[in-house]
Amino acid sequence: MKYPTRDLAYLAVIILLIGLCGQFYYSYKLQPQYETRVYYSYDRGLNKEIIDTIQSADEFVYFAVYTFTRQDIADAIMAAKYRGLEVIGITDRKQYNAIEAQKKIINDLRKEGITVFEQDHSGIMHLKTVVTEKSYASGSYNWTASATTINDEVLEIGLSPTIRKQYQTVLEELFKKYSEPR
Repeated sequence: MKYPTRDLAYLAVIILLIGLCGQFYYSYKLQPQYETRVYYSYDRGLNKEIIDTIQSADEFVYFAVYTFTRQDIADAIMAAKYRGLEVIGITDRKQYNAIEAQKKIINDLRKEGITVFEQDHSGIMHLKTVVTEKSYASGSYNWTASATTINDEVLEIGLSPTIRKQYQTVLEELFKKYSEPR
């Protein structure tokens, strides 16, 4: 059977449209919509990733960190406060009392009006997390020079609203827990 050229052209357009619809469906329904990246300390940019996460925030920065001695991250947190963001943190009380550099950083943050709670139970507050209204960063990476340049560390940066909200909820629960009188 012989088809007119015009019919073949219509058929080609229909096949092309079906292919484009399939690609559109695959791109928006089957592929993850939110990127998650994992960095290893060998990359030597973990402090930069934390700072970038803080700097991209427009509403709030919540953080929890076990050991905190990096001034560049403290500066980014203070800058977020200066931009008018809500900034709240929590740290481990034993680390705060044992490490003078950490005590200085936490006290400097507090002098700038940033609330930083200390956990006060017999265990340790071992989180290393920052969350904003846009993203989260979490992993084994303490905010220290040795964690940045010597240790084997990982840091996950994610944009998933579902996971981001879960981290936010955890931190808000910790803030509430440690703000109540005991």
